[in-house]
Amino acid sequence: MNTLSIRTVCASLLLIPSMAFAAEGEKPITSKVSEAKVFLAGAQVSRTANAVIPSGPSTLVFTGLTQSVDPQSIQVTGKGGYSILSVNHRINYLTESPKKKEITDLQDQIKKLEHDWNIENGVQQVWVNEEQLLLKNSAVGGQQNGLTATQLQAVNDYVRERMKAMKVGWLTQEEKKRVIGEEADKLRQQLAQLQAQAPQPTSEIVVEIDSPAEVNATFVLTYFVGNAGWTPAYDLRAKSVGQPIELLMKAQVVNSTGEDWTKVEMSLSSGNPTQGGVMPQLQTWMLEQPMPRPNYGNVRYLEKAPAAAPSVAMDDAMRKDTYEEMPAYTEVMNTTVYRTTTVEFAIDVPFTVPADGIAHTVGVKTHSIPSSFKHYCTPKLDKDAFLYARTTGWEELNLLPGQANVFFEGTYVGQSFLDLSRPQDTLDISLGRDKGVVVERVRRKGADDKAVVGGKRTVLRGWDLTVKNNKSTAIDLEVRDQYPLSPRSEIEVKLEDKGGAEVNDQNGMLTWNMKVEPKGIKKLGFSYTVKHPKDQPVIVE
Repeated sequence: MNTLSIRTVCASLLLIPSMAFAAEGEKPITSKVSEAKVFLAGAQVSRTANAVIPSGPSTLVFTGLTQSVDPQSIQVTGKGGYSILSVNHRINYLTESPKKKEITDLQDQIKKLEHDWNIENGVQQVWVNEEQLLLKNSAVGGQQNGLTATQLQAVNDYVRERMKAMKVGWLTQEEKKRVIGEEADKLRQQLAQLQAQAPQPTSEIVVEIDSPAEVNATFVLTYFVGNAGWTPAYDLRAKSVGQPIELLMKAQVVNSTGEDWTKVEMSLSSGNPTQGGVMPQLQTWMLEQPMPRPNYGNVRYLEKAPAAAPSVAMDDAMRKDTYEEMPAYTEVMNTTVYRTTTVEFAIDVPFTVPADGIAHTVGVKTHSIPSSFKHYCTPKLDKDAFLYARTTGWEELNLLPGQANVFFEGTYVGQSFLDLSRPQDTLDISLGRDKGVVVERVRRKGADDKAVVGGKRTVLRGWDLTVKNNKSTAIDLEVRDQYPLSPRSEIEVKLEDKGGAEVNDQNGMLTWNMKVEPKGIKKLGFSYTVKHPKDQPVIVE
């Protein structure tokens, strides 16, 4: 096997100008895409070809490649008794990639509609010209010829009828033009969606070889293209409470290279070659004295506040009343390959991704994740309870952050995001509202006393909470509420009755954890007092 990388040949770093035809002695070779390793950004494409090589030196030109080939990444390998002398890359601006039939059909339809529009516009102009001629002739006739009243009335009647006909004709043509224009605009918008498939200049790889005898040779061309990639996505399905969550990892593969990948061996890599692999080096840090700020009177400079850290919890997803149809995908068998710095998912069945710039979804792998289910409710804000699944054991699944479609009991719940950028033992997945669990919160009667002692007023406030489990199964429920904290020392807040809740004195949060039996009811409650100067009123819920 002979191997030559374009990096190792100095001459290959020079781009050869495009030519209208192959130079004398060059032999064009047709190849086809056989393999694609898709990174998060970019892809490594492999092509295969067969050729009969004569004895002696010869030049092979592998034609019809995408123009987005990275010349520094080209590698050519082959089998046979020959030697590869050099590898070069060039752009051929005179030979474009094949035009897709869909693009040709749309362009033909647009041209026909534009022709029809021009015809209708010409007919409309005829009506306009007739109107101008009629007005001119009727004015001249009335000024130069002596007409009787009867004749003048007849002229006016004729002009009126013709003017009416011309207006109707003009409006008719205007309506026809509008309909044709709208249809043409729709086709233009559809054509704009296919710009990634529009014909583009191609590139070529020129290989100089030398063979002692005529041989049947095979070649493999490998190169990197940047305008491709894949994005992880997930389907999370919980059939019912108490069963594991089914997690389907999907890949949304985009190919904008200009060459179709038809039934190729495909693998997905978590790597990103565009980021570079050289570790940055720290340089000497010399402190600098800041320049004094100019004084512009009473202008105050405000320091920029640090941005808030992004939440790592999943967004609460709202359950929809009806099932929402999700995009179809193809699930194929795959093999997970562990590299030193990346993870690869090898798709075991040949897959096709056209160069249309559209995300094509392929199912990568399905996992069954053990989960525990729990209801949460904050009745101060919402009387509905929300069901969450707490999953464990997902750390070893080599998942990547991505959007997730959540389903519960066969119903689409909503979309969330799997944030796996930080280490955590459990992952909470919201399964939406559960109408079978309701928590009511009402102000406690007789808890509005406003006693005044000395210069201070004391307000007593209490709340009663009622939990109703209308489901046929028991649930684990966490109820959250709060009491206020004092903003100043002269205002005193005291939690009089915590009602069996866990209390966080730092933020005033109250938490009840309980098991509610089927059709069961639980009673909760708490109260607090607020003592404040009577001349400094405060707002108490």
